[in-house]
Amino acid sequence: MKTNVLDWRRKQSWLRAIPKYASDLLTADVREHLAATRPMCWEDDLSWLPDPSIVYEFSGRISEFYTHAKAFHGCRPLSVASYYTHGILGQRSDQIIATFREVFSDLDSQDLDAAIAVMEHREQTEGGKIWFVGDDKLLIEECGHYMIQGSEYLMALAASLYRTGSGNEDHRMRLRKFGTPTVLEIDIPFYYIPTEQVIAVSKMILSAWGQAAAKKYTGFGTDDPCYVIHQNIEPSHIKAHYHPEKITDPHQGHRTYIVKNPVCDACSQQ
Repeated sequence: MKTNVLDWRRKQSWLRAIPKYASDLLTADVREHLAATRPMCWEDDLSWLPDPSIVYEFSGRISEFYTHAKAFHGCRPLSVASYYTHGILGQRSDQIIATFREVFSDLDSQDLDAAIAVMEHREQTEGGKIWFVGDDKLLIEECGHYMIQGSEYLMALAASLYRTGSGNEDHRMRLRKFGTPTVLEIDIPFYYIPTEQVIAVSKMILSAWGQAAAKKYTGFGTDDPCYVIHQNIEPSHIKAHYHPEKITDPHQGHRTYIVKNPVCDACSQQ
């Protein structure tokens, strides 16, 4: 089976591919209409299209045309090699809580219990999920805390210690002592992506196409897609990893965080 990967970083590539699967939807007449009327081709309001409902047919075409979506996951694992053995597993609160108890074992156990109780709702809303973005620059420039300090759940547990009586220390800073800031590159099978997220990406692609056809740009650019996957990612879908040397730190006034010794137990395997 031929692999066809939607790589959001290569905008001209996915724009050029549109006629291969949607020429009967985005016809010459539609392009001429846009060129003549030059509307603002927003992604959240498709009224600029003669038939805005085509987004649903268009999203189906995308799912048939692409086999995978290129995506990136930011993390701070103790072992990167474990991903190549076991894959990327959906969020499990028991594992995160065990790590939390180990990292903060010197603090009052009642404070740890209270912090865990405050965050227990996250298991219901986040259990089994994995978060990805379509462009690794977004991770480094805007979401660096996932690589600097680890998972959102673990950071939330650490932050909640401030409110449960364990002093006035920002306990998230302790998380910076463990693991290696890492970006994982993944090719997600397209059928893993929930329908509503495929539709969201379709709207973004349609907006970019419309802006080019109308030669009138919104001024906001095209956002990067985010994928929330509800199942484990097999090791075969992990294509590479790397360790950024510099990361924008949103928890320290967006200063530059320097990664010391940016290597891991899997670097020699690449």
